[in-house]
Amino acid sequence: MRKVLLGLIFLNLLPFITLAQETEEEDPFAEYSYLWEDLDKKKKKKRKQKEEDSQTQEVAPAADTLITEEAPVVSDTLQQEEVAVDSLDNSPAIASDTTVQQKYIFVDSTTIEEETGPTADELAELEQQKQMQDSLKQAKKEARKEERDKKKKDEEPAEDFRAGLPPMNSSSSINGGFTYTMIDGKAYAGLVLAPELNLGKVGVGIDVPILYGIDDQKIRTEMFEDGVGVARLIRYVRVGQQKVDPIYVKVGSFSNTMIGYGGLINNYSNSISYEKRKIGLHYDFNFRGLVGLEGLYSDFDPASFNLFAVRPYVRPMSWTAIPIVRSLEIGGSYVSDNDQTKLLSTESGVATSYALTQEGISAFNFDAGMTLLRIPFIQIDLFANYSKLSVQTDALLDSINTLQTSGSIMMPSSEFEDGSGFSAGLNFRFHFIADLLSTDLRIERLNYSDYYLPQFFDTYYEINKDAKIMSLATAESMHGIYGSLTGHVLKKLSLGGSLMIPDKISESAPATVTLNADVDRLFDKFSIHAKYFKGGLTDLGDAFTLDERSLAKVRFVYHLNRFIVTGVDYFYSFTPTEDGYKATQYVSPYFGVSIQL
Repeated sequence: MRKVLLGLIFLNLLPFITLAQETEEEDPFAEYSYLWEDLDKKKKKKRKQKEEDSQTQEVAPAADTLITEEAPVVSDTLQQEEVAVDSLDNSPAIASDTTVQQKYIFVDSTTIEEETGPTADELAELEQQKQMQDSLKQAKKEARKEERDKKKKDEEPAEDFRAGLPPMNSSSSINGGFTYTMIDGKAYAGLVLAPELNLGKVGVGIDVPILYGIDDQKIRTEMFEDGVGVARLIRYVRVGQQKVDPIYVKVGSFSNTMIGYGGLINNYSNSISYEKRKIGLHYDFNFRGLVGLEGLYSDFDPASFNLFAVRPYVRPMSWTAIPIVRSLEIGGSYVSDNDQTKLLSTESGVATSYALTQEGISAFNFDAGMTLLRIPFIQIDLFANYSKLSVQTDALLDSINTLQTSGSIMMPSSEFEDGSGFSAGLNFRFHFIADLLSTDLRIERLNYSDYYLPQFFDTYYEINKDAKIMSLATAESMHGIYGSLTGHVLKKLSLGGSLMIPDKISESAPATVTLNADVDRLFDKFSIHAKYFKGGLTDLGDAFTLDERSLAKVRFVYHLNRFIVTGVDYFYSFTPTEDGYKATQYVSPYFGVSIQL
């Protein structure tokens, strides 16, 4: 019985014993800690702990993330004091026996995801929205770029068709070799060097013929006498490209030259003689696409003031963004010729020159043009010209009276007067399949009065100036068409030509024809370079008959390998004589080198 009572008493006291043990293990003096604790310090510590807990909840990391914060250094005794709290302080405090303490807070991932973090669906939706925003920004950026590119392209000037199609081959080359030729029935053998250098914007062409006469056993020097003398060795020196670069200058010989839109000067060549080559000047300066000056001077022979032309022009609306109006160009040309150059000097001292230019002739022209359409594969340009000649001189009127009295000519009226002409046309430039085929097509309608011939200053004018001026006496009022076509194929083949044909061809209304061909290493074997001009045509059946109205130059080359070539040069040009220029033919087979640099 006694044992039973002791057991019941032990069971009733067991909770109190356990509580006493737990309390003793935590802090036996916790109940009296208020006697030595600083209440203000305790409140500050409690407030600080709450602020740290709230910050921890705001920036809680993902699941099972471990956050480490530095804790103050405490001793074992002080650590126990910090752990002991009264009933009002429920803030957790974790400490270790180490000197440097760290406090770790373990956050449950499920709680954080439910309370503060987005769900998986929300994250996917946010990612999708972000991708849509990025795509929208990229689309806007590309649209702005396309708009800037389009605006920049619209602001760029259109290609000027007067510059011609881009050259097929702009690299430097060295050509030369041994040759044999017949000149005026005499045989010559020798060496010809013709290097052509293109260094950026600068181009230089040189022609050095050294011919030894087989019959007279002398070096031929006639080509260096009179005129420019030894300077004829320089074929040309060029800076820039006309109507492409703001500065273009060419000194030497030039052909197929046009001033403005070709109302007065078109298909002009200053060198019609292979031996008596001329040194002239052709230039075109442009300032920021707004104003410019172009012109030429045919021959620097100091004996006279030869064919001279100058054309100032302006593009008054080039500063605007309107595509058609901003391309408008207006220009005015003045042309004069006071040629008194000696055609031939003889041992007797006899020298001849042109009779109808000694007092001087002149002309003026007004022109305008603009680009109507410019898209990647086609460009259309519109242009117009008005020209008037001023060629009345005492020498011309005396010659007309003499011929009229003898009945040799029939004039449109009883009295000669200066004529004028008007023309308007379109030029179409096509580019097909990445320049597989590029063409320029020009169509121009001509209207002119009595005593006028369109495009008066051409190659035929240079061949015989007196004859061309005299032909005005019988020129009748007429309409006509001028057309030209030039094309590049695969940057290997270039063919072109032009035809000026009145509605009724006659001696008083002649036609003019030109041809040009360039074939560069076709099939890596053949190269052909040819130019042909004929003016004063009264019958198209005579278009390709060589006579005193023709000028031709043909070079045929067969490439034996990469460097060694053989071929033949053919020239139909003119030699000055006491009676004017006389047609002369040169046939020169050669064997040498052709090196592309």
